[in-house]
Amino acid sequence: MKRIFILLLLLTFVTGFSVSAEPKRIIERPFVPMSPEVMAQGGSFVAAAHGYNSLFYNPAGFAEKGSSVTIASLTTWIYSNPARAYGLLKGMSNPGTEMFGLLNDQLTSGGFGVGASMGIGITGRGLGLGAVFIMDSYLYGPTMLGIEGDVTGTLGFIGGLALPVNLFGLNFKAGVDVRPMIRIHAPLLNKDALGLIMSLASGGDVMAALNNATAYHGFGLGLDFGLSAAKGPLKAALSVRDLAGTRFYYSANSFKEVADSFGSNGSFPDGTEVSQDEYEYVIPMNISGGVEFHPDLEVLSFLIDPSVHADLQDLVGVIRDKRTPWTLLHIGSEVKLARIFSVRAGFNQGYITMGGGIRLLFLDVNAALFTRELGRHLGDRPNSGVTVEAALRF
Repeated sequence: MKRIFILLLLLTFVTGFSVSAEPKRIIERPFVPMSPEVMAQGGSFVAAAHGYNSLFYNPAGFAEKGSSVTIASLTTWIYSNPARAYGLLKGMSNPGTEMFGLLNDQLTSGGFGVGASMGIGITGRGLGLGAVFIMDSYLYGPTMLGIEGDVTGTLGFIGGLALPVNLFGLNFKAGVDVRPMIRIHAPLLNKDALGLIMSLASGGDVMAALNNATAYHGFGLGLDFGLSAAKGPLKAALSVRDLAGTRFYYSANSFKEVADSFGSNGSFPDGTEVSQDEYEYVIPMNISGGVEFHPDLEVLSFLIDPSVHADLQDLVGVIRDKRTPWTLLHIGSEVKLARIFSVRAGFNQGYITMGGGIRLLFLDVNAALFTRELGRHLGDRPNSGVTVEAALRF
């Protein structure tokens, strides 16, 4: 009996040690810009993937009809109620009490953040190549004194191939890409977030407010897979982003040390390596499926070219995080007029989105209003935003 008792104690100790040794999993932002073309259409793009944005949604889109060369794309966005966003942008030229009040209202409701992306890309004829920098930030708290958030900057390179195959009367397309990335991730604790907001509201040095924040920097390698099957105007598609999870291998310094190192020699400083046994920084795998109806109006398609599509996105994440099924659903529509104007609308996780675009020769300008759900249930934390893109592409 004594031996059995000792054996049970040993098993308990070993089991407890194994559990405690499991690294803590930190969820990283996916490598996706807030594209106005996509966000105006409810975030739905898995089955409709084509052109530059197929680099971020479905590599099967590399084999879609037509080629796209993006010489330069600049996208900027703000996470704010559109009415407040106007006041915030206006207040930056005259900071003060009103600016602080607007920030307080936004931070304690849906949250506040800004972001931007710059990129180049070539897609079409089965090839997808791109180089894109994405900066994103988000702050939120139940009260101003309780806000936290993060700032992330990522430089990614995308290279992939897609092949069309005709089988059983269906037009299949299968694509894959690899995505090496360099990332700086600065989680903002309460004191850092407050310092940032105070600087923004008073017109102070925003970068200086981040000096003491911890900045993780390192590398990750993502792998994406996509598949589509079309018959006439109907298409179904599957996209697997960050296959098996994309892990980042980080070192840590202060934000100031990282900024100074890049300013002086364009590289990361020597930092404290983050133990992989204690922390695991991962972009989780995202499995999504979609359908599209895109009728060919033949001669009339030059004047009017409509399409409608829907996605169920991040099937694993919704189950893992116990989120409402509404957060799965993305519905989008687009009507191109005379191949110059585009009118777009959608339904993003239970919220209406809208936007449009104009294309004149090589200049492509797009804008969108959107709302996304950042809570577990519909209405928990709706976060609205505005995003605008200007691109040179043909």
